[in-house]
Amino acid sequence: MEATKARKGFRGLRPRQQENQHQQQSSRNPSKKILEVAFWGMVFWGIVRLIAHFLNLTPYGLGSFARPILTGIEENSAAAIGLGAGFLFIETLIVTALFSKLFGKARVWWSGLILGVVMLGVAGFFFRIGNWEVDTFSTEAAWYLSYGLFIGMTLTLEESDEE
Repeated sequence: MEATKARKGFRGLRPRQQENQHQQQSSRNPSKKILEVAFWGMVFWGIVRLIAHFLNLTPYGLGSFARPILTGIEENSAAAIGLGAGFLFIETLIVTALFSKLFGKARVWWSGLILGVVMLGVAGFFFRIGNWEVDTFSTEAAWYLSYGLFIGMTLTLEESDEE
């Protein structure tokens, strides 16, 4: 019994320097974590999008994210794919920052699914979702839902780990 009392009391003692370092790290982590999630999301889901386009599961490859500025460049060229990856990173960065601000404190794993549905709706608006076939819709829905779930669950887990 004495060992448990001493152990509890010992845990409660923490030098001031460690507390200050912990507070500084937690104040720096959100922007670092947002950049990290945006980068790895762009890498993994960019590769998944390239594979899905290569297998003809969707007509929209990675270059389709750069459509607003592509003039005279084919979507399947290396330049378009690079621009698309850049746009995907920027989109992910914005969405991740918004998600972190809106749902950062919520510990609800399915909030990422809501994010994926919203992202699908926005993409569907720009890519004319009404003209999609069922195959394209199912592929795009799976991609956006899993992408939103990745962002949501990563940030939710990170927030719960910090507390």
